Amino acid sequence: MFTYELKKYMNARENISIIQSEFPEPGCPPHVHEFAELIFVTDGTSTQIIDETKYEVIPGDLLFVNYKQTHSFTMSEDFRYYNLLYVPEFFSSELINSDNIYEIFEISLFSEFEELHNRNNQIVHFQGNEFLSIKQLVEEMHSEFLKKETGYRAILNGYSRVLFSKILRKLKEERTKQNEISNLDKLTAECIAYIDANCFEKISLKKIAEKTFYKPSYLSRVFKTHCGKSLSEYVKEKRIIEAGRLLQSTDSSVEKIMHSVGYTDKKQFYKNFKEFYMLTPTEYRNKLNSNNKK
Repeated sequence: MFTYELKKYMNARENISIIQSEFPEPGCPPHVHEFAELIFVTDGTSTQIIDETKYEVIPGDLLFVNYKQTHSFTMSEDFRYYNLLYVPEFFSSELINSDNIYEIFEISLFSEFEELHNRNNQIVHFQGNEFLSIKQLVEEMHSEFLKKETGYRAILNGYSRVLFSKILRKLKEERTKQNEISNLDKLTAECIAYIDANCFEKISLKKIAEKTFYKPSYLSRVFKTHCGKSLSEYVKEKRIIEAGRLLQSTDSSVEKIMHSVGYTDKKQFYKNFKEFYMLTPTEYRNKLNSNNKK
């Protein structure tokens, strides 16, 4: 497997290299790097594969490829991107020595990216104004790198600090959103489990909320968002489906089945049943019996 060697892409005095890439080929076969690579996409689309994990990237996406990871990609003709190459030592020698760096990052930068690698999630998505902000920052870094005017290394270190701060901020935002989604999924699952076990009894939103320790208004909103229907609609559907099953599998009277699935109002039961099955309970049973005789 081909190796992109550090000495060919990095000045030993700089520990960083910034390249605006317009790859002449439609892709690149599997290879490894002797440096860490950030790929910031400005135009076009690409399929990037890092250690067999596939990422479909668009403008605003930023990928992290750790040194020694296997990397390959295919791309559209208009694919444009910046490569920001760092020696592993850069993370400690240039960034971590800042007096307030631990206050900014809380834990080491490189550990954050190692964690990304371990979670098979090596992409950050920037959109809208965030994308324009990162693009401007990377363009300024590229300009400084090319001109190499007095103090450019200090400026690049400062820009890198800003860039990594923005990346980590975005990572934490995405992690928080994922945790919220996970918590909401758990809440919805708990709610459904409770309803399924008790929906044929007298049940109310207030009672469900008490059992799940959430406010009724919040619980109702979350449930509808995740299930596409309200709590009352879900309970009604469960009851009517069970009534249909009992009409098919038992000889119990309609009134007895109505009570067994949690209804006390006959008019409401018939109304809900007909809305769901387009037949009255009696018509539904008769139709089933007629089909069975055939």
